Amino acid sequence: MTRNEKIAFWAAGACTAAFLADVVAGAFLRAEFLSDVAQALLLALSCSFFVAGLLLVEADEKPGATSNMNGEEETR
Repeated sequence: MTRNEKIAFWAAGACTAAFLADVVAGAFLRAEFLSDVAQALLLALSCSFFVAGLLLVEADEKPGATSNMNGEEETR
């Protein structure tokens, strides 16, 4: 995994953690710290970083290389 991929996934995780902390604080403590718009933007930002990380992982794969991660064989 390259540095850019790690940064994208860490940023997605940080945004998700902040969103989760706000939701938990609002549900249990009645002390949410983000508005509804800020929550939506934070969730969209988290999803965007995650998708960017996935695209960077896919871009690193060599063309024609097959993946045998789950024990599945490629059939043609």
